[in-house]
Amino acid sequence: MNEFLNNIKGKVIIAGIGNPLRGDDAVGLYIVKELKNKINAVLIDCEDRLERFIEEIIQHKPDTIIFIDALHMHHEPGCVVFLSEENLQHPEISTHQTNLKMCIEYIKARIKTKIFIIGIQPENTNFGNSMSERVLNVAKILKDILIQEIGK
Repeated sequence: MNEFLNNIKGKVIIAGIGNPLRGDDAVGLYIVKELKNKINAVLIDCEDRLERFIEEIIQHKPDTIIFIDALHMHHEPGCVVFLSEENLQHPEISTHQTNLKMCIEYIKARIKTKIFIIGIQPENTNFGNSMSERVLNVAKILKDILIQEIGK
């Protein structure tokens, strides 16, 4: 995690990805919402339509982009991984949204930026569920870490 935090530089965009109606899939959206007015970064709530926000992200010309998403990684629920865009090619990682890889490739082709992914292993992504207690607790910790490290 320290290596990840040390590489966050310049103008930062934090984009939450997920479906707000699918339990732990909303973890990225929750964190972005909780960071509002507490951090010096552009915050974007992409829901499950990241492709609709690519041009907005590119127009900001960020030095660093952080995507926060529920990733299926075959780990314990609430497990957090800090990835660079290259790590998304790992066969054990599924974003449940294959267009994340394509969106990252498109962004990298258009602007020079560092891209990172904070992935959280969901416990339950069934329609109509709330976020699980485990994932919610991890989201609160991540929010606090981001506020402390990026600040206002």
